[in-house]
Amino acid sequence: MKKIYQILTVVLILASVLIGCTGCTGRAPKLEQIYDRVVSLIEASYEINEIFYGNGLPYCDRNLPVYESLYSDYTKLGYVEDYHIVSEQSKYHTVEEIKQAAGEVYSSALLESAVYPGIFDGLMQSTPGATSKYLPARYIQDNTDLFILIEEEGTYHPTPLIYDYASMKIIRPSNGQRVSISINAWEEDKPDRVMEMKLFLVKENDVWLLDKLTV
Repeated sequence: MKKIYQILTVVLILASVLIGCTGCTGRAPKLEQIYDRVVSLIEASYEINEIFYGNGLPYCDRNLPVYESLYSDYTKLGYVEDYHIVSEQSKYHTVEEIKQAAGEVYSSALLESAVYPGIFDGLMQSTPGATSKYLPARYIQDNTDLFILIEEEGTYHPTPLIYDYASMKIIRPSNGQRVSISINAWEEDKPDRVMEMKLFLVKENDVWLLDKLTV
């Protein structure tokens, strides 16, 4: 009888733990509850992706005579030789402004681990059998000026994906804090090559954000 009581006690403890875990994460939302949010996040991600991985922000070409005076204070700063000052016409003028915009679309964990190091700090790229190569930051801040690295002609930029919102569905594993989504998409210039993509939403400060890049 004592052994049965001990077994029941263990079962009850495990059940309470499982219930507690369920209560922490909660059930996954229904598609109609997050559909509009997913659409708005994907649409907003195009601008952020373009800033990070596309043509970037508009800039003042340092090779044009009209901007000669603008760059006069930077002639001795060797680290900006391949950089151009972001134009006053740009929507964003500081690293913090870019981060704020990105943080309204993508999760902080994704940005801090997979995006910001390469975009704002620079990275060492290592490939098997090859010499390590330093990849400079895409943007650097110097005093009040924001600089953008203009990459060499022919540098690869991911082709934007077009998402078929009608194909969106919630898949497992999903819960009240993290949702897995399956959705069809194709590259902008290859509409006949439809791919099934997986995206993830994570709730941060009670707001759903993308936890995977849409490129």
